[in-house]
Amino acid sequence: MIEGVLGRVQAGDLDPVRLMGVVNLSRESFYKGSVAGPEAALPLARTMQEEGADLIDLGAVSTALGSPTISESEERERLIPALKEILKNLDIDVSVDTQRARIAEEALALGATCINDVSGLLDQKMAATVADHDASLVIMASRRRPGDLLGMAEIIALLGERMRAAIEAGVTRQKIAVDPGVGKWIPEKAPAYDLAILDGFRRLRSLGRPVVAAISRKSFIGACLGQPDPAKRLAGTLAATAIAVYNGAHVVRTHDVALSLETVRMSKAVRGLPASARKDEIDVEVLGHLGEGFDLAETLRRAEVDERGIERLCRKGSFRVLAVRGLNSMEALVIKQEMLARGGDSAIPKLALRCDPRPMSVLIFGTDSQISGLEKNLKSQPFRLAMVGEAVSEALRQMESHERYR
Repeated sequence: MIEGVLGRVQAGDLDPVRLMGVVNLSRESFYKGSVAGPEAALPLARTMQEEGADLIDLGAVSTALGSPTISESEERERLIPALKEILKNLDIDVSVDTQRARIAEEALALGATCINDVSGLLDQKMAATVADHDASLVIMASRRRPGDLLGMAEIIALLGERMRAAIEAGVTRQKIAVDPGVGKWIPEKAPAYDLAILDGFRRLRSLGRPVVAAISRKSFIGACLGQPDPAKRLAGTLAATAIAVYNGAHVVRTHDVALSLETVRMSKAVRGLPASARKDEIDVEVLGHLGEGFDLAETLRRAEVDERGIERLCRKGSFRVLAVRGLNSMEALVIKQEMLARGGDSAIPKLALRCDPRPMSVLIFGTDSQISGLEKNLKSQPFRLAMVGEAVSEALRQMESHERYR
């Protein structure tokens, strides 16, 4: 279960999808309709708050492809007065979009509660600066320059690396969110790369942190719809936003707060809650699944498989990945042995082999048949193992339950 916080705003699986309203102080922005001058920043932020924004993302440097370089002093001159006005007049969390640790330091000292770093912590002082203020941090996938990663595999690996570096620098894990970096940040990033990232958003759950979807009016939408003008990309943006939320986004960064609100609510409702169960201190969650018995049975019948073999093949052809949390070392080792005995497997912490007393998590990998055998055996075991078996059964039942969509 993913839980996190941006400033004072809770963001995770059990929370509504949060809206981050974009207040753009950079006249070089790709979308001119989003640019606010010094006097317009506060009214725009107030309007977004009234429309339903949970926090404001305030930035003064355009990162659009081909934008001119803006000096640190000019960024400061644009950003700080507007930030002061918003913080003085509105009760809303403000995230500052900056790649510079010294700008972040000033913004956080004034009262900003989050830094949105599209460079992925290229400024080596950024994480420590955020940690010094116990602030939140959005890390975008970037290696040498903003958004320069093309595929989800390298995006996930890089974000994992940068997350660990931020935590080592003192940033609270619960206050980190991730952004895969959708957009034409570099010339090589054709629209197909962004479409693939959007389609693969669910893979970002492997990082265990809230996911930010920053896709509003971007060029891949224009390319798909034949709309070179960002002002005409609203319908495409809302469609892409719905897909991002359905695929797991917890925060949507948007220029259009009011128009996005119902889109994200509907998409979140269809997404539902994770299939999970809790028994006292034991948590079980279905992290992934491939194949459903009834569906596979019909496919097998179309392939003219003998009816006597269909049930057995269905159980072998349905694969599950479960996370079990709150176990002690003995329970972890029992699950490992039980899965190995059935031809499946489980990943256990190395601490389990040392009989470490701390609660630990186990990942279970197996077919429906193998995990069913595990459930049955655990329910006949003493101590808390029977409770673990019951929690596994309940989590698997939740996969098909309407209760996840309340």
